[in-house]
Amino acid sequence: MITTDPSATDLREPKRLYRLVEPSYDDIRAHDPAEFLSAAVERTLERFGEDYGIEEAVAARREGHAWVPVGRGPRALLQGLEALDPEERELLQSNRVVFGTRPFFSAVWLLGSRREWSAVFRLSRPPEEEAALLLQMTRIAVAQRASETVWANILDRSREIQRSLLPDPLPALKGFDLAARSDSAEVVGGDVFDAIRLGPDSLGLMIADASGHGFPAALEARDVVVGLRMGAAGHLKIDSTIERLNEILCSSTLSSRFISLVYGELESGGEFDYINAGHPAPMILEPGGRERLTNSGRVLGVSFGSRYRVSHAQVPPGGILLLYTDGVTECPSPLGEEFGVERLAGIGSVLAGSSAAHICTAIFEALGEHAAGLPLPDDASVLVARRLA
Repeated sequence: MITTDPSATDLREPKRLYRLVEPSYDDIRAHDPAEFLSAAVERTLERFGEDYGIEEAVAARREGHAWVPVGRGPRALLQGLEALDPEERELLQSNRVVFGTRPFFSAVWLLGSRREWSAVFRLSRPPEEEAALLLQMTRIAVAQRASETVWANILDRSREIQRSLLPDPLPALKGFDLAARSDSAEVVGGDVFDAIRLGPDSLGLMIADASGHGFPAALEARDVVVGLRMGAAGHLKIDSTIERLNEILCSSTLSSRFISLVYGELESGGEFDYINAGHPAPMILEPGGRERLTNSGRVLGVSFGSRYRVSHAQVPPGGILLLYTDGVTECPSPLGEEFGVERLAGIGSVLAGSSAAHICTAIFEALGEHAAGLPLPDDASVLVARRLA
């Protein structure tokens, strides 16, 4: 048996080899760990096989007490894994590359958080020091990329789940043109909007912003959507729905589960009954000016027993109800100037005769110009309800 411990080698040599092998796996695109590992093992054979005496290779997954090949590769190579003695298996569990001699010269990788993946290489000869070190560096590089692939898949799936919560298209409301858009600062975010069919002539409109952004905020935003939809399905009053949602969020063991929100019922005649829970004030824009709906209560998730008062507004013919998150108005320029409420209102007023979808697009184009093309530092969302003249 031959083993290699990189810590016993001149550190300059492992670094040089790692820089050599790491880019070899950058272009592998895979949808699951089995696909990635199979491709990575083949890449190792193709790129380093001739120079380092690697003749064949196979990737495998543990199923119970057995190892099952994934992708291409001769199953017979798994004999090299099964023939390891107890000392070699112990070394394998400690994230070493193990070189066996029975029934042939082999190199074995063990990968995965539960050691559920393996790779076995048939060697034409006992590996020299450089070959042994290279196989250790390739194992490290593949393990790193495999971990990234798993997390990327989790985040991609999370993004799909979050997007599935956003209504697309928005349900129609007689006399109104509606559109909404949400851009996340990360793969997933804490902003969310919704439009819930309440009856033939009314919609429940919501926009919310969970504290922070990224995956934890996305989970909180999901809870808000589900909670409001359950309240609407149960025909609860607006204040009862919001107060019950606040109790649920306050019961969470997460100390930072704070969510600002505007939720209201919009009627086809322009009536808008709403509750604002610590969220930026919605606006009603019309040719003659604008009205900010400044009535507000406490942010959700802060304290038990909070009470929320329903406020009333009217969207006139030709007017626009504009809901937004602070990621829009607080978006900074490279010099630190915020996008601001005035600029946002100005876009809506100038484009009052345009479609709701065009207004949404124009707002985000202006955001991009204001930020000089830099990534948004926070999630940004708008919901536009334009009443037809």
